[in-house]
Amino acid sequence: MVSPKKAKKKSLLRVLTLIIAVVIVVVASVLVQTWWNNRPGPEPAEISLTARVGEQEIELLPYLACEPGTECEEGDIPALEVGPGETLELEIPEEVHRGEWSLLSIYDDPAANDQILHAGYDADSAEIPGSVDPVEEGNAERPRLVVVEVSAVMIGTDADGEETPLSVVWSLNTQGEAVEN
Repeated sequence: MVSPKKAKKKSLLRVLTLIIAVVIVVVASVLVQTWWNNRPGPEPAEISLTARVGEQEIELLPYLACEPGTECEEGDIPALEVGPGETLELEIPEEVHRGEWSLLSIYDDPAANDQILHAGYDADSAEIPGSVDPVEEGNAERPRLVVVEVSAVMIGTDADGEETPLSVVWSLNTQGEAVEN
């Protein structure tokens, strides 16, 4: 037979072991959650959008990514031809669409140009027609899409490794000829 003193000691040891196990699980959970919330995301200059017309698809890296009000090195402007009866589909990654972003559609008739501002998580994709209805009466020619730009302000790091706001612009030439800078 086990004495009451040994039984009490054994019971206390089990409770203490259980408490230690719970504390370890809670501390591990808090550490993992803290790491998950504070892990660095990709730099804005590395985030790509996906542009698609029919079966053709390309990845767009930013044309510009710099601190507001500073001189910025321009990148290349990729091209993806969009015919007058086609629709350009853009996929906006979460790193961009979780904040405010804008979509600028430039047509060969400036009166047809359009800009749409999106709030965070408002949209994760966009469809832009290759041509739109004529703006002026009596003009039978449909304005054709020339350039599409997506803009956002994102947090990146400067040369010193400090976090800083960056103006980021992705640009796409829809006439089929890439522009290299």
